[in-house]
Amino acid sequence: MKVFTMINLNQQAGASNLGMLMTFLVIAVFLTSGLKLSPLYIDHNIVTSYTKNLIESGEIANLNTSELRRKVSDNLLVNNVRDFDVTHILMAKENNKSVVTIAYERRVELFLNLDVVAKFDTVLQ
Repeated sequence: MKVFTMINLNQQAGASNLGMLMTFLVIAVFLTSGLKLSPLYIDHNIVTSYTKNLIESGEIANLNTSELRRKVSDNLLVNNVRDFDVTHILMAKENNKSVVTIAYERRVELFLNLDVVAKFDTVLQ
């Protein structure tokens, strides 16, 4: 068993300045990435959940593509989603079922000249 003396305790200084700087840098990169990318996924979730609700309620059976886009656009206005183009929503009727496709890409500047492209391709029935 090792005996701790005052000399051993004085040598324990903690994290170095470089270690703390690297820790804060890594935390800052992840925090910045999360804050810039999370709105993309939140907006996509709002669009898909509203469209799912229309499908589950059966209301979509009476709508054509332009009416669906108008309803989604109205919902996005209420939910403060401003950067979504409703022309990315396509609807087809197959075997008396409506198939809605939401396919688009969004580009976000992450750092200086580094961009992140998020690709969404959701099919709802």
